[in-house]
Amino acid sequence: MLISFTNANNITFNITGNYILSPNWSGFEDLPVDIKMSKAPYQDGKTYIDTVIDPKNPIIEFTIKGQNRQEIFDRRRTVLNHFNPKLGLGTLKWVQEDGTTFYLDCIPRQPVFPSGEGQSSSHQITIIQFVAPNPFWYDPAQIERIMVGFSGGFSFPFSFPFNLGTVGTQIIVSNLGSVDTPVMIYFYGEVVNPTIKNLTTEEDISIIKTIADGEILIINTAFGEKSVMILSGGEYINAFEYIGSNSVFWKLKPGDNTVKYTVSSEGENAQCRLYYYNRFSGV
Repeated sequence: MLISFTNANNITFNITGNYILSPNWSGFEDLPVDIKMSKAPYQDGKTYIDTVIDPKNPIIEFTIKGQNRQEIFDRRRTVLNHFNPKLGLGTLKWVQEDGTTFYLDCIPRQPVFPSGEGQSSSHQITIIQFVAPNPFWYDPAQIERIMVGFSGGFSFPFSFPFNLGTVGTQIIVSNLGSVDTPVMIYFYGEVVNPTIKNLTTEEDISIIKTIADGEILIINTAFGEKSVMILSGGEYINAFEYIGSNSVFWKLKPGDNTVKYTVSSEGENAQCRLYYYNRFSGV
């Protein structure tokens, strides 16, 4: 088993060697639940509104080992530099005994170094609590699914290009996690008025625009990160204005989701790619 933390400077600290992991780490499986309810005057009980998940606060504990007090001080300073809360969001990594790996994006609080029995000339206990604004662990392997708008088409031997086909490709996308997961959607041009719909949730995202050959339309459905951009000539252009009025930035439900992609027309290089991570409430 291995626990490590990669900070915002992309430097990884492995709790191994002179840093010995304690069995007292906790909070990896916790799910801080906030049940929202309302109460009317004279109402018996309350009315359930929704369940909201608060930030997760996992804690790790390890022991710094050294040959003398100065070596302990030096290694403690290394810990302070790496787990600096001012650096911002980093990634906690947990590799289980069977090799299964999970990530959690989080910010460390200031490391705590207990005195008394917690330290000596050859050891220093270290406790670090993290704050995970997004409380869900995720599988590090990003999943990709590819779709095209026209399928089953056939061509006539005319002197000019002419093709008939069935608009839309429908596939099953499996979310193996335990919670809803957002998606990143890439439309590669040329495509005209593309729509991608999650038939399982009956929600769709439609774009009222032609994406030229060589351009990429990128949609992010993550809460707090929702965006619609066109990558053209190496520059990102805000394209939120082209979203259809009834569009919903949907997520994949746990289990199988039926996803359908349709376009008014498309060029030979057109394509839709869907990216997502399996996410988990606890591990």
